[in-house]
Amino acid sequence: MTIQKFSDISAMEALRKAQSIAMGPFVFQAVAAMEDLGILKVLSELPPGESITREELSRKSGASLYAVGVLADLAVSADILIEQEKTVTGASGKGGRRKKNPGENDTGKVQRGLTLSKVGIYLAQDPMTRVNLAFARHVCYQGLYYLTESLKTGRPEGLRVFTEDHVTIYPFLRFLPEKARDAWFAFDHFYSDRLFQTAIPELFKRFHPRVIYDVGGNTGKFALAAADYDDAVRVVIIDLPEQCLAALGNIKKAGMGDRVFVFPANILEAVPDLPIDADVWWLSQFLDCFSAEQISFIVSRIARSAQPGAILAVNEILGDRQKNDVASLVVDAGSLYFTALANGVSRFYHASELIPLIENAGFALSGELDHQGLGHTVLFFRKK
Repeated sequence: MTIQKFSDISAMEALRKAQSIAMGPFVFQAVAAMEDLGILKVLSELPPGESITREELSRKSGASLYAVGVLADLAVSADILIEQEKTVTGASGKGGRRKKNPGENDTGKVQRGLTLSKVGIYLAQDPMTRVNLAFARHVCYQGLYYLTESLKTGRPEGLRVFTEDHVTIYPFLRFLPEKARDAWFAFDHFYSDRLFQTAIPELFKRFHPRVIYDVGGNTGKFALAAADYDDAVRVVIIDLPEQCLAALGNIKKAGMGDRVFVFPANILEAVPDLPIDADVWWLSQFLDCFSAEQISFIVSRIARSAQPGAILAVNEILGDRQKNDVASLVVDAGSLYFTALANGVSRFYHASELIPLIENAGFALSGELDHQGLGHTVLFFRKK
């Protein structure tokens, strides 16, 4: 995280950033509309170095010329599109072919073409940006209107845009509208799946587990990946009944029913007792779903069930362990999803806050892996 001084940027730079924030919702919705209307797709498919007129863009996308006009104007101002004169071959004049002015066509009219800027290319084609954009748009955008109310009440007031029958989003995930559900799971798996490629081999190299409890195992992505990595390991997913039901379908589809199991339980409730025979307790992007007080309760509960010497492996996106300011921005912004929509009380934590909570519950930090996957840290604790 960069520490800035008051004089680090000019007044005009500061004004530009301030206006970008003030008008940010308009830009966001314009990009969403460009996506829905097929405008972004047409632009992203242009050959390198080519541009397209507004009339051509309207014709190819099927959007009205008015729609193309208002969206393109804002996108150019927001540095998403670049508008430039198109070079057109000139017509013959007296004494042979004459060189036309840049952008002049055979009728003497100036043509201007649109093309994606570098920013626009990231918005249209970069996988991480696409996942973040869809998550912000389909899961978070409407609910964030209630952020202030959530900060006052400690409840996910924005969840009302989807349901008023649940106090957290987690039991309702499978019932979200299709676009929101797809965006939520795509966001979750985009970051976690890349971590598994390096974290699972490291986990087995360090601890050689025979039994793993995947606490908050969700749809079973980690459990199935771990079972696939080592055909002798047994994995038990501990999660809400609704999530276990979804995981069972994936377990059956993968043919892993003899080594991957589910244990339906609400980790915040004292009953039923948790199973006790795990070598490793794996918590992946799980503790960020709870308040500091709830984390203390959860980890203490695990400590009571864990065997002496058992490993607690905690995978989290930590705000103070990111490589650059862009990553920090994504993490800190993502925390507000938890506030407004998920549960009202949790966040992406900093290591300086999370590690003491876990150690105070009966574990000792024994190892760390920073910068895994896309900004993850895996913390290894041993039961005292």
